[in-house]
Amino acid sequence: MKTINALTLLLPLFAFQSAKAQSQVYSGTGIRYSVGIETGLATGYLAKKYEAPLGVSVQAEFPITESILYASVNTGFNNIFVTGNYSHLVDDLQLVPVKAGLKYFYRSNLYLQSEIGFSFLLNKTNCVEGKKAAFVYALQAGMIFYLHNNNYIDAGLRYESNGKFYHCDHTNNFVGFRIAWGFSL
Repeated sequence: MKTINALTLLLPLFAFQSAKAQSQVYSGTGIRYSVGIETGLATGYLAKKYEAPLGVSVQAEFPITESILYASVNTGFNNIFVTGNYSHLVDDLQLVPVKAGLKYFYRSNLYLQSEIGFSFLLNKTNCVEGKKAAFVYALQAGMIFYLHNNNYIDAGLRYESNGKFYHCDHTNNFVGFRIAWGFSL
């Protein structure tokens, strides 16, 4: 619920920045980097046992068409916290996603991003037969808040789906929010 309240507070900022950024253009060229924190809410079957992810990520973006289309690579660490009811049965999910994708700017500060890759499970439960990696895909919409020179804040809302790690399990989906500091060299 705290995540939804935080997102509600950020929506007016998106509207203000959208109006303000119409005249701003990102001055950086070349590869863009960002370091961020992530949170969210578990959805679907995952929400029965787990509450929310919390993690960190790093991303690099390589220009295909300058200021419009970028190829991205992203990795990080996500801890998905188990609910109190299941804490005696299962552990938190600790994932390292490795993803690649495309980031398309349809306005100077608004973008759509899609990524695919693999999530690696760091803490496999011993009592259930499973695998260490699963397919992952993510769809994200976000906004860039331009600062000075080649610095910016990147805020995005995304849906992420991880494949099954255990035979008796389902996909592990969540809605996430990422806020990152970005820069180019």
